[in-house]
Amino acid sequence: MAESHLLRTPAVGASSIARRIASGAGAYGYAQVVSIGTQLVSLPLFLYHWDMATYGYWLALTALPFYLSLADAGISTASCNLMIGLIARGEKARAADVFQSAVAFLLLVALLVLATVALALWWLPATTLQAPQWKAVLMLLSVTVVLTLFCSLSEVIYKATGGYAAGTYLVTTGRLVDTLGGLTGLVLTQSFIGVATAMLLARLGYTALCIRLSQRRTDFLRWGVRRANRHDIRQAAAPGALFFSLTLTNALSLQGFTLLVTATLGPAATAVFNTYRTLSRIVVQIANALSNPLWPELTALKGHQGDGPFWALYRRANRLGLLIAAAGALLVYLVAPWLLEVWTHGQIPFVAASMALFLLYAAVCSATQVPRVVLMSINRHAGLAWQSLLAAVASLVVAWLIWPATGMTGMVAAMVLGEALVWLTATRAVRHLHSARAAA
Repeated sequence: MAESHLLRTPAVGASSIARRIASGAGAYGYAQVVSIGTQLVSLPLFLYHWDMATYGYWLALTALPFYLSLADAGISTASCNLMIGLIARGEKARAADVFQSAVAFLLLVALLVLATVALALWWLPATTLQAPQWKAVLMLLSVTVVLTLFCSLSEVIYKATGGYAAGTYLVTTGRLVDTLGGLTGLVLTQSFIGVATAMLLARLGYTALCIRLSQRRTDFLRWGVRRANRHDIRQAAAPGALFFSLTLTNALSLQGFTLLVTATLGPAATAVFNTYRTLSRIVVQIANALSNPLWPELTALKGHQGDGPFWALYRRANRLGLLIAAAGALLVYLVAPWLLEVWTHGQIPFVAASMALFLLYAAVCSATQVPRVVLMSINRHAGLAWQSLLAAVASLVVAWLIWPATGMTGMVAAMVLGEALVWLTATRAVRHLHSARAAA
């Protein structure tokens, strides 16, 4: 196995870089096909068995446990970066230490998180939420989310050994399995508890499969905790906190607005909001198919070939990213009336002004992806992390203040504001970094 083929990067424009980016883009494209495909299938199926209000309550319930996916505090991503560097230097034993330290940390966090959730659900009055059996549903969904963290740790083994595409396929298929399990529970039971139980059973089986497959990837990165140590956890903690901040920002921007719309405009409005946002974010997913595979390539270029090839690749990718943002938004706008009619069976109508505003939000978000990845690929994302978090909080506060007068339009306008602030932060940081390197 060639564990470090991503690290021996040839000059920009060489066929090996193009092949790896194409492979990564293909894997990410598969992820988006799964994401979009499951939405296309699940929405009409949910609306066939439930009314809009019931589906809105379900969306709100699933948004709450999502925040548990932040429980690893960025340690997995930071550990992956450390492992890539160690493997590149031939220090496989040290890489194994880092991995088992991450496993130990995640096991401890998982137990603490689930115990806290169980205690909170026991303490809360049964009348806190109106959804049926909501305590049991939230507990089942919480366990499902925590299990996804271990699948993500399996993905770390692939990424650290040059298998970005394979790791992406692995994690994406897990999301597909979750969805299929939930839809099976929906068809069989038409109940919240049935959907949540089926999702958990599907995720439990797939997590065991992920661990088994990742063990076959290498002969030195083994699951266990015997080699875990506090030093490696502390070493990953600082960059991990920054990755955690970026993940929290994403959660606030997505699930935070879902919960806010539910609390202010009601569950039926939540179904409309999520449908429009899902359509608009097709543009973001296409942009991510370009930017995400760039990460290991940019890291490798910075470490092995200096600034010239690094900035040349960034400029080309950034121009392509801006083109994707503009062209993608226009294309989605043109097909949205037909897609909404077919997808929702006419239950959610096309409103031109609303769709245009959602797509403006998606275009600005898409334009941010390449500058964002540049900063993260060389661990210069500290300012971006904290300023993005502040922008997400600010957009939620603005949305809360203006929703009585503006309704959903104000909510989406606040989302555009938040993404514009992130884009400004990312592009300014990249520009300053480039200027500083050129002066040096």
